Amino acid sequence: MRLFYAIMVPQEIQEQLAPIQKHLRGNWRPVKPDQMHITLAFMPQYPEGKSKPLLELGDRISKARDSFDIRLRGTGYFPNEGSPRVWFVKTEAPELQEISEALTSQIDYPFEDKAFKAHITLARKKGPAPRVPPQVFDLSWKASSFVLVQSNLKLSGPTYKILKTFKFRDFGQ
Repeated sequence: MRLFYAIMVPQEIQEQLAPIQKHLRGNWRPVKPDQMHITLAFMPQYPEGKSKPLLELGDRISKARDSFDIRLRGTGYFPNEGSPRVWFVKTEAPELQEISEALTSQIDYPFEDKAFKAHITLARKKGPAPRVPPQVFDLSWKASSFVLVQSNLKLSGPTYKILKTFKFRDFGQ
């Protein structure tokens, strides 16, 4: 099963990001606002019924951290602007890298082998499509928790099921 740890984007920020997706043309597939998140660690093929260590790890890490601010400033492309496949929002918060490293270094299972780059995916390109001009904004929110999510791929796009929410120390357990 596909699992990932993530910080979900709060609804008030989703509502501010969703309108910029209206700039998309061609074969871009926008991410549904309620699925917007910052992936902290991704496990593309985790064994069924073996999530207990992941739940315990999430508890340990969340109890050792306080909430923090995440700032959003503008958009970018992966892997590059010349040949984009993903349109995303840049995120700023050093805590995201720290949590990602804590998660991936404390469990004996292979996580996706990509360098961590905190972002919120707005759309994925599925064929020829024009780039969207850079979008600039000034948004932020206080992250109070992260989640463990099960992702199921379907023809209509992925569906997400939150398996557990891990609240940071100052937001209680």
